[in-house]
Amino acid sequence: FTSLRISNLKRHVKSHSDEKRHVCPLCLKAFRTAAVLHNHVNAHTGTRPHKCSDCDMAFVTSGELSRHRRYKHTLEKPFKCSLCKYASVEASKMKRHFRSHTGERPYACDLCSYACKDAYKLKRHMITHSGEKPYECYICQARFTQSGTMKSHMLQKHGENVPKYQCPHCSALIARKSDLGVHLHNLHSYMAVAIKCSYCEAVFHERYALIQHKKTHRNENRFKCDQCSYACKQ
Repeated sequence: FTSLRISNLKRHVKSHSDEKRHVCPLCLKAFRTAAVLHNHVNAHTGTRPHKCSDCDMAFVTSGELSRHRRYKHTLEKPFKCSLCKYASVEASKMKRHFRSHTGERPYACDLCSYACKDAYKLKRHMITHSGEKPYECYICQARFTQSGTMKSHMLQKHGENVPKYQCPHCSALIARKSDLGVHLHNLHSYMAVAIKCSYCEAVFHERYALIQHKKTHRNENRFKCDQCSYACKQ
């Protein structure tokens, strides 16, 4: 780490220390720096001093405001992978992505040989050792160690009662929100390179529009004999 300002260097050096002299008067939790304590107290009091200039949102920290603006307004992705075309809004996501190139798995379970790329996956894995089952099916009260297992259970056992997500662009009803995201990406996202209809000259930038267009060719006698006037559908 290098800096032009001594104050930045002093603040950085504190990140290597375990000393936490700044104590929250509301919950007694301690922090290394006064700035982090200040943000923590704001979270207690509901104070949101960092206001977005493009909408009515406000945030506890300047970092939260920066992320909000990139996700919602500027769509900027300043963190770019040096090995592929991936770009990210957040440095932490870029660090996690880069491990897919290096194969690094720094988060290791101390009870078995499992290792992973990020802390969240390790935390989820540790539940399998503790026996804890924090996810409960709201229909039959069966409990599960992971949310994905619970969702699979609900689809298999209670399919008719599972909430359905309506696609805003077509009539599709989808059981899981994550699957709705996949549906939107695959069928309704804008494609820079247009796809040409295989039956005519029409081109489309959305896969769903192409699929709907192709249906108009169903009753056409597309296959014509070059020796006479005979034509058929297939």
